[in-house]
Amino acid sequence: MSTDICAMPTVAAPKPVRDGRRRWLRKLRDRYRLLLISDGTFEERFSIRLNRLNVLLLGVGAFLLYGAFVTAVIVLTPLKRYIPGYADQETKRNAYRSLLMADSLEQRLHERDLYIANLRAVLSGQVKADSASLLAPLAEKPRPADLRAGPADSVMRERVAREEAFSLKEGRVGTDRKELAGVFFFPPLRGIVTSKFERKSDHFGIDIVAKADAAVKACLAGTVTLASWTTDAGHVLQIQHVNDLVSTYKHNSVLLKKVGDKVKAGEAIAIVGNSGELTTGPHLHFELWLNGEPVDPQAYMVFE
Repeated sequence: MSTDICAMPTVAAPKPVRDGRRRWLRKLRDRYRLLLISDGTFEERFSIRLNRLNVLLLGVGAFLLYGAFVTAVIVLTPLKRYIPGYADQETKRNAYRSLLMADSLEQRLHERDLYIANLRAVLSGQVKADSASLLAPLAEKPRPADLRAGPADSVMRERVAREEAFSLKEGRVGTDRKELAGVFFFPPLRGIVTSKFERKSDHFGIDIVAKADAAVKACLAGTVTLASWTTDAGHVLQIQHVNDLVSTYKHNSVLLKKVGDKVKAGEAIAIVGNSGELTTGPHLHFELWLNGEPVDPQAYMVFE
């Protein structure tokens, strides 16, 4: 009796993962030789032993060195200015200066607004009464009946005021208007005369339009008797000349002289402006008075 025994094939157990890692590391450490051989003589000129791990480390090191070199070039050289979004020290300083300037301008604008608001309040009469206005009624005390001015005194006072209000003792150019033709007047401004002298319409001067910020000049030598501000005419300057001759300059933006200053013919006394309520644009309103009577300035000088 025979017995057959069949051998069952054995199934190999799966290799652990550790063997795969060992093979991968072994491949990284496998050594290779890099040779440089002459093409003509086949002579070995250079050789080096390498493995995959060395080549990988060498590549990583070269990449890091290249990155460090590029970073140093950008940081330590002016090339950084060409990088979008990068702000250098000069740009930061300019931005700081601009910030300080903007803050200063804001402060100046605030001061100007306060000044304009205060000026409007003064012109509109909204400012509270000060000590001068409170004491004004006290100065108007009733005078005794025997000291009050009569009709004769009033007539005499008006005649004296009319004769002496514009009188100086410097010299004489003639009280007659005909004699003004021999006087050399310096035109206070060169420009276009837009409004002429009209006594009937109470326009006792002429309006001259010129370039902005042009200088207004004295027509004759004399003494400044008025340099003030009025609501209608703005900045007004008046000059007393020899022998009852007075010139007036209105609507100026800036007055260059004050009361009591001596001026020469052709000397700058103001700047053309647009001040006052009775104005429609930058111009000069010029008046010429002789013995308390207005005269036409265009009869004695040329403005264009």
